[in-house]
Formats: sequence, C-alpha cells, structure tokens
Amino acid sequence: MAQKEGDTIVAPATPPGRGALAVVRLSGSRALEVARRVAPSLPARPRPRYAHLTVLSDRSGRELDTAVAVWFPAPRSYTGEEMVEITCHGSPAVVRELLAACRRAGARPADPGEFTVRAVRNGKLDLTQAEAIADLVEAATVEQAHLAARQLRGEVARALQPLAEEVASLLAELEAGLDFPDEEERLRPDPERLGAKSRELAGRLEALLERSAIARRVREGALVVLHGPANAGKSSLFNNLVGSDRAIVTDEPGTTRDLVEEVVVIEGLPVRLVDAAGVGAAVSKADAAGQERAWQAAREADLVLRVYALTTRERPAPAGPRELLVATHGDRPPAAPPVPGSLVVSNVTGAGIDRLRAEIARRLEAPGEAPLESVALANERHRHAADRARAALERAGTLLGSGGEPELAALELRQAVGHLREILGQVGPEEILERIFSRFCIGK
Repeated sequence: MAQKEGDTIVAPATPPGRGALAVVRLSGSRALEVARRVAPSLPARPRPRYAHLTVLSDRSGRELDTAVAVWFPAPRSYTGEEMVEITCHGSPAVVRELLAACRRAGARPADPGEFTVRAVRNGKLDLTQAEAIADLVEAATVEQAHLAARQLRGEVARALQPLAEEVASLLAELEAGLDFPDEEERLRPDPERLGAKSRELAGRLEALLERSAIARRVREGALVVLHGPANAGKSSLFNNLVGSDRAIVTDEPGTTRDLVEEVVVIEGLPVRLVDAAGVGAAVSKADAAGQERAWQAAREADLVLRVYALTTRERPAPAGPRELLVATHGDRPPAAPPVPGSLVVSNVTGAGIDRLRAEIARRLEAPGEAPLESVALANERHRHAADRARAALERAGTLLGSGGEPELAALELRQAVGHLREILGQVGPEEILERIFSRFCIGK
C-alpha cells in the first residue's frame, strides 16, 4: 500500500457509470475539513451519523449539486478514522468533479481496498472479515453471499482463535520446561501428554478442514466435465444443462475440438460445466490435441459425466468414484440395454435432464442438498495455512511421543501458532496484505 499515516483518502463507493445516486467516501483526520471545503454549508461540527442536506461546490466554487453528507467521527466508523460519506446524483461528470474538488481540498485517491486496510489496522475488522467483504461484493450466487455473510460475522475467528490459544498454551508449557530445566518437578512437562494434546489439536484442525469442504465448493465452484466418444450427444446435453445453444451441434464427428465452458448454478452451487472433445481414435493432429485436453479436464474435474449414446452398441465401463454415466437418445429405440446405474436422458424432449441436475447436486453436495456445516476454511489462503498448522502439530506430536528433541517440537508448535494467527491477520508479512487487498474495488 502506498498509504501514509495521517493521509485523508477519497474514492467513489459506488460503481462507475450513470445511476440515480452515487456515494463518495472520505476517510482520515481531515475528512470533515475536506468535506466542508466542497460542501461549505455543512456545519463545523455536524451531528454524527445524521444525514445533512448540503450543496456541493466544484473546484471553481460554483454550485455543482445538491447532496446528502453523513459525518462519522472516529473511532465509530467503518475505518475507525473520521469519515464522511457524500451521496450525490449519479452523473459521471458530477462524481468526477466532486473527486477532483476533494483532491484539491487535500485528499488523495485511495488505493484498492485501502478503506478496509485501515479498518483492519484500526481493529474494526480482522483479516478474515475483510476478505469476506470482498467475497460478498463479488458473490455471483445467493449461497456465496450467505457464506460470505457468515464469515463477515466472525465465524472464522470463532473457530480458529480458541485453537490458536490452545496451541500457544501448549507451547508455553513446553518452553517453561526448556527454559527452567533445573526448577522443581511441577515445571517439567510430560512429553507423552503434550504429544497427545498436539495430535488431538491436529485432528480438530483436520475435522474443521473436512467440514469446510462444501463451503469451499460454494466459494470456488465445482468443475463438471462432459466426456465420451464423438457424436454421443455431449454438446446437446451441455446446451440443455446450460439452457442455451452455447456449443455447436452437428452430425459430423469432431465438431467440438476445444473445451467449451459455461458457469451454471445448480442448487446454489456454481458449476463450471465443460464440453470436451470426443475421445477415441484420433483422425488428425488437431483431433489428438483436443482429446488430450479432454482427458486433462477429466483428470481435474470434481465430477465427470461419461456420456454415451443408446443408439450404438458401444457401452462404457462402470462408473468410477468421481464419475456419472449418462445415456443419451433416450427418446429413440436402444441398440442395447444401458449400463446399470446410468441416467437416461433425451436431448430432444428434455426427459431426464431435471433428474440429472438433481444427481449432479447430490454428488457434489450442493448447499441445496447439504447445508453448510462450517465456513471457517472455505478460503484457499485459510485452508493452506490451516493445513500447514495441522502438519506442524502432527510433527510436534510425533516428536514428543517418541522421545524426540523437545526443542524441535517447540519449533513445530511455534510454526503452528504462526500459521493460525496468519489466517486471522495477527501476524504475517506486508506482502500478504498487498496480495489480499489488490483485488478490492477502490472505494472499499
């Protein structure tokens, strides 16, 4: 962040473009001073958190707009600093001039996410709540919004803070024995007991990671790949699931050579649906390249729909654990019975499509099918740090339980505490903040 202590910053809090209203935010020790220079009729000491009708002036002092200004004295504001929010009419020209007038009055343009950075640094939010704000702004489904709202209410901290404190207590007990080895018996740690406790904490983290798996899918979406031989009806099925003619459909084999993708929402779960090239004997280098991409997509998928046509005698092998057999052309006489466990659909009549959607939702544990048990570790950054903390706790438990060096066990416990506190933003390098807040909008 290019932020300097004491700077007063300004940015629009509403999206660019025309609208009925627009909001411009000021934050910093001179927020009210700057606001009064662009809105001279604003009182010297306005009533806090009260909507004041005022007249805005442009840089030359001419009347620009009639607006509403609200003053938030520190620390009772979003950032913990003095803030002013000005609501004007949503003309892009008015907003541009208001921002220019604020800059001339002493404010500087805010960096992306700088308002929320200040909220974190002033103790108004922890880092996980700040990340939840970005997720809430970017939510593409109602379930993603529900997930972000739970994180914003502090669910991550409530789940992880007690764990971090227990690990810190375990470390303190171990280090007391290391620092005072000649003291009385009561200070000497019991390695086996401490090792068992360390393994128990690792198990609790592992369970939390497992309980957050569905929330991770809601936040990041699931990958579902349609895979099978050419002319099996994959592209028609893809279009039916998407609800539009997204993929080209012809009777000519090999029409689809590249991956065709579309995001659909099934039972609250964002699903990246991929129509892949037909697999079989390659007829050209381009066909071979398309098939390799199809196989790669299938390897990466959360669920593979193995599509085959009932009108041919070819039948696939039974489905694997991440696979679902789908038999197309269900409206026509079959050349042979379907493979047991197949879902039969018709791309012409639509028969079986709703049942297929429901089965996809069930297999992916969509939130409409399985309520979110925990949202604590849905974020990839949180999950990665929690897994490193779990591994460190397991190593500490192994060292303590097998008579290993207690100094090495203490090092592992220190790492576990650090990883958990890194999630909450209590420790961590500045570049972590830079990376997180770089995806925020300017006025947030």
